[in-house]
Amino acid sequence: MWRVASVTVRLQVPQPAPAAVPAVVTDRYLASADARPGRRVDLTVGGHPVPVRIVRAVRALPTTTESDGGAVLLDLRALNLLLGTRYGDGAPPTEWWLTTDPGAAARVAAEVRALPDVDPGRVTVRDEIAARLRDDPFGAGPTAAFAAAAVVAVALAAVGFAVGAAAARRARDAEFAVLRALGASRRRLARAAAAEQAVLVALALAVGVALGTVLARTILPLITLASDATRPAPPLLVRLPPGQVALLLLAVAALPLALTALPAVRRHPDPARTLRAPGGE
Repeated sequence: MWRVASVTVRLQVPQPAPAAVPAVVTDRYLASADARPGRRVDLTVGGHPVPVRIVRAVRALPTTTESDGGAVLLDLRALNLLLGTRYGDGAPPTEWWLTTDPGAAARVAAEVRALPDVDPGRVTVRDEIAARLRDDPFGAGPTAAFAAAAVVAVALAAVGFAVGAAAARRARDAEFAVLRALGASRRRLARAAAAEQAVLVALALAVGVALGTVLARTILPLITLASDATRPAPPLLVRLPPGQVALLLLAVAALPLALTALPAVRRHPDPARTLRAPGGE
């Protein structure tokens, strides 16, 4: 009797290999290789030459550094198809990227780290990296200073608007006295003054919000650094919460509008006495 303990069968399915593997590269790689998007370059993967077609350039790629001439991200399926067809070889993955449901990243990371054949130190969570970057003094210092400057600017703007509103109200006393003598009511005059100041404040706030948004999105990414004095990865995400922005705008506009509407609730001096004052007509 003759018995075979094991039989190995290898099947080869002919598949058309791609002419070039699509790749995403960093801007630093483009500068180092003197390349541009759409151009084909040759790389060495596992000792085999691989033609690569650059489809897009980005500023940085996760888990890579820019100190060695840039980084290249290849399509693994296309790469293995080309390596298997031409050289009978392959490039096995060395890491896996997982996408979780919103709010489930911490739970999934804990379950993966609890697996018996997984080193917990090799499990990287994006939210944990972002938290470390937020707590880093190089990143927290500039953002805190920018927030403090915004609060001071809001206070100064509110005081400036209030002083302007008070000065405008005093300058209009004689005009309002004439209108009062002609029969205009105090509330109608107060509404007219409030509408005038509201237009001025609204225009100033609109310009201020536009300039503040441009400055925040332009300056903050430039002054925020990681602990090694480099750009943080993932990059800084600048958000302007609509609710907080609206509260800041209300804080700026509340004081001048209140000073403008104050004549509607307080007792006015006698119009005749105001008109008899020096400068009255």
